[in-house]
Amino acid sequence: MRTVLENKVWFYIHVLSLDICLGVLGSGALATVVTGAKMKTVWWLLLPLSVWVIYTLDHLLDGKKVGEHSINPRHKFHYDHSKILSILCGIAAVLAAILAFLLLREIVLLGGVLLATLAFLHLGIARWGKIRFGKEFSVALIYTMGVWFGPLLVVGFRSWTVPILLFLFFLGTVLNLVMNSLMEAELDKHEGQVYLLGVLSPKLAREWVLRLSLLGFISALVLAGGIRKWALGSSVSACLIIALICAVPGGILHYADRFQDSQKYRILGEGVFILGLVPWLFNL
Repeated sequence: MRTVLENKVWFYIHVLSLDICLGVLGSGALATVVTGAKMKTVWWLLLPLSVWVIYTLDHLLDGKKVGEHSINPRHKFHYDHSKILSILCGIAAVLAAILAFLLLREIVLLGGVLLATLAFLHLGIARWGKIRFGKEFSVALIYTMGVWFGPLLVVGFRSWTVPILLFLFFLGTVLNLVMNSLMEAELDKHEGQVYLLGVLSPKLAREWVLRLSLLGFISALVLAGGIRKWALGSSVSACLIIALICAVPGGILHYADRFQDSQKYRILGEGVFILGLVPWLFNL
């Protein structure tokens, strides 16, 4: 009974993208630790809310495109409950717009419009279906910019370590998305959504993820080992979390057989971003 309940709870967390929302909070916390920015409470509300709107809209459009015979649980769920989810998505979008207006002094109108334009351009291209290459990179770019833009606008690059950690975070995000595509290759192929793997073979993509995952992990570890000496006031724990963000996609693909027919790779892949809350909560 307990296992059934846990599986059901995880199902709703996953299909409703609540794990992504928790992950973006962890990512936002990590960005504030690295940059040293102090963000207003409303920013912490806007972050998961805007991400939920984008992901829900994407799943609603995918669900409508594939239809009732979708084998992807997220798409099937959004197709079956499209009316209520569309209403909730609309309400959340209006609320996010109001919160963004309140944040204009920190976000700046031009920056907010730029991020919104990129997000809707990405959704438009995805719906068009003519371009299959690059969704993993565009999603990672929008996600990274959305998380780091506010803190960087508040304090800027206070140290030479900030752009390096920003790049490693972006790298880890890209690798995580490519890993998900590889793990769900058959599922996406069945629904006609091949993305990166429509251009790059799964074998080659896997090899590059393993290489870059190891490189990113080692780079962040080296930085963690010397950051107190090279950049006073920087966070060692933030470097270690980013090292894990880079390492997890490679680790999952290396032991892919253990994750077959299981959503544990999703829990691990999203959970590592949630760890960003640790250095923020305990001031590490």
